[in-house]
Amino acid sequence: MALVSDMRAPISERQPYWNLLNSELARSLLWAGFLTLLVAGPWLLPGYLFGTDWPGPRHFGPSNSVGSALPLEAAMAGLAWAIGGEVTGKLLILGSLFAAAALVYRALPVGGVVPRAAAATVYAVNPFVYGRLHYGQMFLLLAYAILPWALTRLRGMLAEPGGRSSVGAAVAFVLIGIASPHMVLITGLLAAVLFVTHTLAQREKLEYIKNSGPWIVVAIALTGIASSYWIVPLIAGRGYEGEVIATTGSGQLAAYAVVSDRSFGLVPNLVGLYGFWAEGTGRFTSMKEFVPFWPFVLAAILAVAAIGVAGVRRGSGRQLAPLVVGLLVAASIAVVLEMGISQPVTAGVVRWLDANFVVYRGLRDAGKWAALLALVYSQLFGIGVATLLGFIPTHMKAHTSRDLAIGVATGLLLAMPLYYGNGLLFGAHGEIKPSQYPAGWYAADRLLASDAHPGRALMLPWHEYMSYGFIQNQNKIVAPPAPTFFSVPVLVSTDPEVQGILPPGDPDQVAISRLVAAGDKGQWGQVLTAHGVKYLLLTHDLEWRSYAYLDFQPGLLKIADFGSIEVYRNSLSP
Repeated sequence: MALVSDMRAPISERQPYWNLLNSELARSLLWAGFLTLLVAGPWLLPGYLFGTDWPGPRHFGPSNSVGSALPLEAAMAGLAWAIGGEVTGKLLILGSLFAAAALVYRALPVGGVVPRAAAATVYAVNPFVYGRLHYGQMFLLLAYAILPWALTRLRGMLAEPGGRSSVGAAVAFVLIGIASPHMVLITGLLAAVLFVTHTLAQREKLEYIKNSGPWIVVAIALTGIASSYWIVPLIAGRGYEGEVIATTGSGQLAAYAVVSDRSFGLVPNLVGLYGFWAEGTGRFTSMKEFVPFWPFVLAAILAVAAIGVAGVRRGSGRQLAPLVVGLLVAASIAVVLEMGISQPVTAGVVRWLDANFVVYRGLRDAGKWAALLALVYSQLFGIGVATLLGFIPTHMKAHTSRDLAIGVATGLLLAMPLYYGNGLLFGAHGEIKPSQYPAGWYAADRLLASDAHPGRALMLPWHEYMSYGFIQNQNKIVAPPAPTFFSVPVLVSTDPEVQGILPPGDPDQVAISRLVAAGDKGQWGQVLTAHGVKYLLLTHDLEWRSYAYLDFQPGLLKIADFGSIEVYRNSLSP
């Protein structure tokens, strides 16, 4: 016994470890980990993850034009070089889910474990995240994950203006801008509204503006300087963001407008965090199929949030009034802007913004405003949970009854948001699964890589979005995987084939589109040579059999058929 006693660490040495495990940070990480595994556990199996705009990248690298994501693309390229593209992609997706839950847990200004866990569940498991995961908008979800941390930094800067808080707010904006410039616009609206509500709450308003104003300017300046690599090209109409704005017109706004619910209309759909334009494509199951009573659960969640708002009006909660009022105002504006051209009442306002504010025009997808709505829900619902759980001990005297009531209330308050977002659980109920590329694709890549001067390859069938048989998702339609799979440059279609959106006018795109339309009458060898294409890849998907005439085209020689993909060499190419 003495030996065992001597080997144990003293209590004074063990205490710091216990304090760490019992800390708010540890609890936030544990709950975030629980939610992440609940959603993404099946995605830990081998295979690449695909979404409509996320074509299961095997290789990562910077895009052709400089954009805000350049640092992120470079970091992911380095990581993929070290650990592989499959793991890198999963780290981004699972990391974003984890960060969203952990950071919103920490962002809640009141309450203990249960209110914070409830807030994290509302934010990480909801229809907005569900739709964006299905559609593969992973960089947007990364920005969404950082948004709660930006709220924390903004609160700190408005409560205690100074150099440290100003730098913190600037860092948050810079990181969000790297992941998604659209979210900078959304976060900027939130910041402006919170500044106004915090100013109005001060007795000495001018004094507050004098104290906080310079540090807000510093934060804006630091953000602008750190983001100048993409802001300057944007202003000049160049870079990725400049190209998006230049090509955005009424067709894109109509194509990406939010959609209504068939039974409840537009506004309830948007308030429920639905309405993403892709929900109308039928490519993936609506989350409503997993939550048949979604309007009633939504009403319950909003009722708890309303209790939180009411609780702020009394007692010590009044210190949160500027935050809560700011969140309510920001949410109201977000709903109006999200309705966009889908609602005649707001269509005029949005068209005016598009015409007069170039940056706003680049947003295109009005449904992204739901990100701000989700953040507001998480905070108000968390405050409401804290208010309800605080109400029970003060109104129930019997110890046993009080504990039972708290236990039941805790279970119900955590179950509510979990049920509302349950369509995401277990890998979106198996609708999103890891998928393996066919062995033939790897063989074709080795063949191309063995050429010391491979030039460019052309990928057929000629569609930007099409279904691939090897993808295990319910939604098998994705952007072209070839450019991020093969080791040589691959020319693919960039025409989304969406009504109202003009096809691209790039010379390569126009030439290949005409060639495909001409079919067996096209001068394939000459045209491909003129555009620097040495190899042609024909994947056995969609209407691939309609390209059988390639076997008889002068200058084209089929050099391999790997079962899942065929490789042609353009003998006219030097």
